[in-house]
Amino acid sequence: MIKKTFDKIVQEGIRFIARFFPQAQYLYFPLLSAALAWAIKSSQEWREKIFSWEVWLDPSFVKVKSDEFILSFFSDHPDLSRAFAEEIATNDLPVLRELFYRLYPLIGLEDPFLLGLFHQELESRDYRMIVQQYDTRIAQAIVDIEAVDDKGKFLDGLEAIAREMASFSADMITQTSVQRALADIINNELNKEKD
Repeated sequence: MIKKTFDKIVQEGIRFIARFFPQAQYLYFPLLSAALAWAIKSSQEWREKIFSWEVWLDPSFVKVKSDEFILSFFSDHPDLSRAFAEEIATNDLPVLRELFYRLYPLIGLEDPFLLGLFHQELESRDYRMIVQQYDTRIAQAIVDIEAVDDKGKFLDGLEAIAREMASFSADMITQTSVQRALADIINNELNKEKD
């Protein structure tokens, strides 16, 4: 029963977002995922975060991390240690720092929009692809989201959808399982449209 209701809310969310982004289907999952995560975590702050590009692009607090912090970040994440073993082994801090700028907002800070935007790469553990696509994909997302004509109406609708999804309670499902369910529902809906 809950899944069916959650499916319906997500379907309504897709239809709503499609009115604003008919040609940018790649934004459906990140926007719904971020809205839900922010609604669960803090219903007051989430509206500001949708249009806040600081964390996505280059937060100053990420730039000031010490070399030790950066090395620890890579060594504390086994998948990253494997993916960047050569850079770690040669202690190539300039390269590791550049990688860190792009990976820390996703893996360290767990920014919900970025987790949605790079969901497939994270699922496949393709960290090099994340780094390669990071700036381009975020720049395109910014262009597409900034192009929304009626941001107030968009945010109000997204907030309503997020509140409905959040009403299922964070206790019932983890953020990871919500994202997987969201991704599955969105993929199913988009595949139906193609048929």
